[in-house]
Amino acid sequence: MNNIINMCFSECAGAIFKIAIKMGELPENQKVIVFSDDLSHGPIKDEVDIEERINWWSTVDQDEYFANCGVEDLKENYNTFHDEISKVENSNILYLWYGSGQEICGMLYALELLKDRNLNIYLINVTDTIVKHKDNVYFVRSVGQINPEDIKKYAVAKQKLDSNKYEELLSTWELLKKDNSMLRIFKNEKIKSEDENYFDIDILKYIPKEFRKSARIVGSAMGNSEVEISDTYIFWRVKELVKCGKIDYSGKFGIMREMEIKITEEGVKRLRTNEKAMIVWKNNKKSSDVKEYTINQYIEEGRLEEKVNIAKKLKDVLNVKIIADKTGLTIGQVKNLK
Repeated sequence: MNNIINMCFSECAGAIFKIAIKMGELPENQKVIVFSDDLSHGPIKDEVDIEERINWWSTVDQDEYFANCGVEDLKENYNTFHDEISKVENSNILYLWYGSGQEICGMLYALELLKDRNLNIYLINVTDTIVKHKDNVYFVRSVGQINPEDIKKYAVAKQKLDSNKYEELLSTWELLKKDNSMLRIFKNEKIKSEDENYFDIDILKYIPKEFRKSARIVGSAMGNSEVEISDTYIFWRVKELVKCGKIDYSGKFGIMREMEIKITEEGVKRLRTNEKAMIVWKNNKKSSDVKEYTINQYIEEGRLEEKVNIAKKLKDVLNVKIIADKTGLTIGQVKNLK
């Protein structure tokens, strides 16, 4: 019997699958392998070196947890991951789940480790599937965002990994390692290297002239970002912007829950280099960020449903790429519409 092994690339994604098995949404004999390091940022040159990764995390995550527990947790996960994939049998079927930059980088790392094996591998990009729940339609940006009861809906979109695609993905990983940028983002169905300050404008445009909890600013930057990114990375950029004088702070530096921040005149000057960001900053009101984000989500859900309906009507008369261009959906999302 061919056993299915689900491979996930974040702690949150792994938890979703374990919950799904407990709920009976997946058979108990399906295995889950989890790789938790976020390889979308930090050093990956030549090969992923655990000591270099620890040094990186010690720089970006100065919270007490990483200092006390994170190092050993990271080492243990690497050891467990390597051990588990070494035990994968050729008769097994591998489902590699991804959606965010973290998840695709983890997946590329796994494919590199498995490249000399003759395995039956399927890729599942969860961003390619639009799910209807009650009266709403939505899509997720990472595996960690899916509902456990919807896993089977996403699995339907699995794509068999052939040798040509495998070589293409390995080449992509080699290029990323050669770049060794401190940031990699997944956008428009492609993973690419970016400058470490890529999100700085998107952070500054949500910071008022009055002190506000740094956690709220981080949440606004993440929630409104066009690509998925971790709070750890965003908060690291906040700290770097403090160091270069773009942000002022009060409270305990380096501890998100104990810091308040406000934009400085230098920060405003930086914002003026981006007209759209400046408009957002000027229009930023003092009402709850969470409330504003919720309203925006409802608006986007309505737009998404309209896009889906239009795409369905066009499927019989236009090719997939043209429909994607006209509606703003991805090619994968259009292909998977029912």
